[in-house]
Amino acid sequence: MVSPDVGMPDCKDSGPGSYEKGGVVSMDTQTFRKMRRYKALYILFIPIVLYLLVFTYYPFVRGLVMSFQENRLIGKRPFAGLSNYAKVVADPDFIASIVNSLIIGVVDMVLYFVLALLLALMINEIRSSTMRKSIQTIAYIPYLFSWAVIGGVWALIFDIKGLVNAILGFFGQEAVFFLAETSLARPLIIGMGVWRSVGYFALLFSVAIVGIDPTLFEAAKIDGASRLTQIRKIIIPSLSGTMKTIIVLLSIGVLTHFDEIYVMVNPANRRFISTLLLYVYETGILNFRMGTASAGATLVMIGTVLIATVMRRLTRYDEE
Repeated sequence: MVSPDVGMPDCKDSGPGSYEKGGVVSMDTQTFRKMRRYKALYILFIPIVLYLLVFTYYPFVRGLVMSFQENRLIGKRPFAGLSNYAKVVADPDFIASIVNSLIIGVVDMVLYFVLALLLALMINEIRSSTMRKSIQTIAYIPYLFSWAVIGGVWALIFDIKGLVNAILGFFGQEAVFFLAETSLARPLIIGMGVWRSVGYFALLFSVAIVGIDPTLFEAAKIDGASRLTQIRKIIIPSLSGTMKTIIVLLSIGVLTHFDEIYVMVNPANRRFISTLLLYVYETGILNFRMGTASAGATLVMIGTVLIATVMRRLTRYDEE
């Protein structure tokens, strides 16, 4: 005779459908056990949650509420409905800011991606480890500086008495007031962003290249594949995941250029480089129209979410 208790687990099991003293362990019990087991991690996570609540989600909710209220600095702010949004959409400066943001943001996105990939591939071809690391460091250093420092350096370089005009004068050319030349306003802003950020994204690509399985290159060499073929058939396909991530990251910043614009804007180039966040700043902080500025900021957020969502779909970011 086989005892009826044979084969029945008498130990506690946290898996789905497991038995505990003849009963099934509920999902709530399993969750509670896991929380107790990893309680130290949950405790460490509390400051992060508090930070996000206080400095991210609360300001977001307050700004969203203010976008539906009248522009008042003192006293109660009566409900204004969609009037603030109507004012923003009808404002020619807001429309011009959208155009500037899209032009600067999209061109930046394309140049950052293409130049960073090319730079990473070029650095990877350098056989000297010391030289390779030195170039990576030099290219990455500008990203460590704030936009205020980068803008100051850029202004000095292109000042009427700056480095570029000194070189032009050496070759007998007349000095050019780059910072006041309207046709150069956007190229200067875009060039400044490329100078600062390409090294950072190139470093991301370089890290991904280092992680490629070396046996793939060995097999390609045995098959007689040239270096260009290896880049085209091995390196580029292996970087698809990193490419998707960088594209999504860059798409988030298409409409959110502010720091570099703020440090470089002047009356001569304002019409060509004033972006959405600069519009929000000037409307809310300088002109004290907080409701209108909050409406503009909300539209920027919606536009950013839409662009990022579209890029995730186009790149199939969520697929394996």
